[in-house]
Amino acid sequence: MDWTPAPRRPTAIRREQNLALVSAVVSGGVIAAGLILLLVARVNPETASGVRAVATDIVAPLWSVVRAPIDGAGKVAGDFGDYFGAVSRADQLEAELDKANARLRAARNGQRELQQLKRLMAVREPTRTVVATTRIAAATSGSVARTAMLAVGSGAGITRDMPVIGTEGLVGRTLEVGRQSARVLLLTDPLSRVPVIVERTGQAGLAVGRNLPTLLLTDRIGPELALVAGDRIVTSGDGGVYPPGVPVGVVVDPRADGPVIRLATSPLGGGFVTVESGWLPIPDTQPQGPVFDAPVPVEARTRGAPPPRLRTSEPPAN
Repeated sequence: MDWTPAPRRPTAIRREQNLALVSAVVSGGVIAAGLILLLVARVNPETASGVRAVATDIVAPLWSVVRAPIDGAGKVAGDFGDYFGAVSRADQLEAELDKANARLRAARNGQRELQQLKRLMAVREPTRTVVATTRIAAATSGSVARTAMLAVGSGAGITRDMPVIGTEGLVGRTLEVGRQSARVLLLTDPLSRVPVIVERTGQAGLAVGRNLPTLLLTDRIGPELALVAGDRIVTSGDGGVYPPGVPVGVVVDPRADGPVIRLATSPLGGGFVTVESGWLPIPDTQPQGPVFDAPVPVEARTRGAPPPRLRTSEPPAN
């Protein structure tokens, strides 16, 4: 018989075999532990819950240690990304700031030139005069709000067709005035017609009430430009009632057959409002000065007829 010892296996092969054996044992142990836990969970759920809690307490610190390098690497990568993103964003903001400064300088130059031209031409502009500041005492509620009541009237200087303006925009105009109260025709009323202008395009038109919480923009004139959602609508000053530049609303539906405007302010819960005098009141066309009775012919005067007298004067005493 050949008693020659078998050649020894290389170290690398033995290491691989040992690792495979250890892996098989660990895998078998994990599988066995899982089967045992599953069986215990089926038989005694409370014991299984306690075992899971203990296993979690053991694994959680080890897992936090294992995750620490990964989390640190992710944080470093995020910091690098934030740094380069902040640099690019700063460059973008700097470019936008340069453009804004250029527009601001142009606007200041234009404003200065406009002031010079007004001084040269002696332009006289009307001023806005606040007659009263009050709250809306009541308004018709429901799906449509058409009229509102103010707790001030002619005793405070309120007259018909005065604009009523809230903190966010136009509310309406006075319609009926009493001694201590006034009724306001709101923008949503079908009788309401407000001359407006689109700030972005310069188009003029009418904001028309339609018994809904929104308005319609009709009778547009000006540049043939399409409206977009978000275009601001302000008063134009035409008609002499509403001062120019008061916000009316924004376009929410720029359809061609009649853009829809959402109101800038609501009369319900709108807080304080101001009542202003008319922007450009229509001049009085009635004759000024004293008004006399019918003239007396010269022939009648020579016969002792009394001279003509003022209508406002008291009748002569007998």
